[in-house]
Amino acid sequence: MAVARRRLSSKLAARLDAEDIVQSVFRSFFGRAQQGKFVFKEADDIWKLLVQITIHKTLKQVDFHRRGKRDAGVEVASSAPQGNLLLTYLARDPTPEEAAIFMDELEHYLQRLRPEDRQIIEMRLEGYESLEIAAKLGISDRKIRRLLERMRGQAEKEQPPA
Repeated sequence: MAVARRRLSSKLAARLDAEDIVQSVFRSFFGRAQQGKFVFKEADDIWKLLVQITIHKTLKQVDFHRRGKRDAGVEVASSAPQGNLLLTYLARDPTPEEAAIFMDELEHYLQRLRPEDRQIIEMRLEGYESLEIAAKLGISDRKIRRLLERMRGQAEKEQPPA
């Protein structure tokens, strides 16, 4: 999935899921393997082939979603005032005061977590994927997904009403 993700821009990542591409790769691979179309000489040949198929399928999807009316690069933002306000905030860097407030809020939030949950969240904030965190910490990725879901639900409950 990392191979596919690296080739997707943020706009295309909103449309395409790396997991879907990988599922397509496996469908193609296992279908052809069942027909006996592959011969592997080296132990890592299978991985090389899977990476090659993944790159090909990802680039094919990128090409498809960049054509004509589907082009993610020409999508227009929502005309809703809330959407414009959010885009305004996201388009600029935070002020030093906003950054300090955010860091204080984040630290306060992280302090309330159990040490192992805090470590998982910190790794996620550093950009690690759930499977990478699971491997590094020797836990199941399901535990990480449940923690993230629980935290999202908790954050939604703590949001002030609009």
